[in-house]
Amino acid sequence: MTRQIIHFAHANGFPAKTYSQLFSHLADDYEIGYLERHAHNPKFPVTDGWERLRDELREAIEKRYARKIVGVGHSLGGILHFLVAVEKPELYEAIVLLDAPVISRLSSGGVKILKMLNLIDRFTPSQTTRFRRNLWQSKDEIYEHFKQKEKFAAFDETVLRDYAEHGTIETERGYELFFKPSIEAKIYRSLPHNLPKFRGKLKVPAAYIGGTRSREARMARLSFMRKHLAFEFHFLQGSHLFPLEKPRETAEAIRTAVRQLTK
Repeated sequence: MTRQIIHFAHANGFPAKTYSQLFSHLADDYEIGYLERHAHNPKFPVTDGWERLRDELREAIEKRYARKIVGVGHSLGGILHFLVAVEKPELYEAIVLLDAPVISRLSSGGVKILKMLNLIDRFTPSQTTRFRRNLWQSKDEIYEHFKQKEKFAAFDETVLRDYAEHGTIETERGYELFFKPSIEAKIYRSLPHNLPKFRGKLKVPAAYIGGTRSREARMARLSFMRKHLAFEFHFLQGSHLFPLEKPRETAEAIRTAVRQLTK
C-alpha cells in the first residue's frame, strides 16, 4: 500500500532535522520530506508577509512530488503551508498546522501598526535573536548552554541533543547556528499582517494542533480561526514549542488528524 506523503515545514530558527524524533514516530506510516532550512536560499529572500518564503515552499513541493501531499508545519512552517494551500490547493490532501495561528483582524491591525512604527522588536523575539550567542567549541557545550535556557527547559532530552547536532554547523571558528540569527530576526520582523483576507479561501481539509500554554496562540486570538476558517482543533499539553517537547504525543496527534481529514 502506498504511504501518504508528509512534507514538513519547520518553525523559525529550528532546522528540520531538529524534529528527527517527531519524524521517527511518523516514519512507519508516512513518507517524510522537508526543506532542511527555510529562508536561506538567495532566490527566496525574507520579505514582508513571507511571500517569497511561500514561493520557496511551493516550488519545493511542485518539484519533489508527483502526487498530493499532507502539509504539516510548525509555527512559521504552518503558516507557509496555509499560504501555499490557499494559492495551490491541488498540491494537497490536507494541511496540519502545529501552533501556527492565523491571526485575527484585531491582531493583524496591531502587527501592521507596530511594523509601521518600527516597534515590532518589542513584541517579538527579533531583538534578542540578533544578539544571542552564536559560537561554541563543542556539541556538548552547545547542549549544556541551551539546557539552561527557559525556552528549552521542557524540550525532550533527545530533541535537545538533535538541536545541538543539527541546529549548528562546524566552521573554522567552532560551531555556529545553522539557522542564521539575522535571518531569524528578519522573519519575526516581517510577520504577515494580511492573513484575515484569506478567510473563506482555504479549500483544503485542515487541522490545527495547539499547545495549551501557547502565548503565541493567545496573542493571535484563536477565536478568529474558529469562526472564519474550517479547521478541526486539537490541543496538547505544552507551550508553543510542544512538537519539540513531546514528539511522540505530537506524532500521534498528527496521525489522528490526518486520518480524520483524509478518510
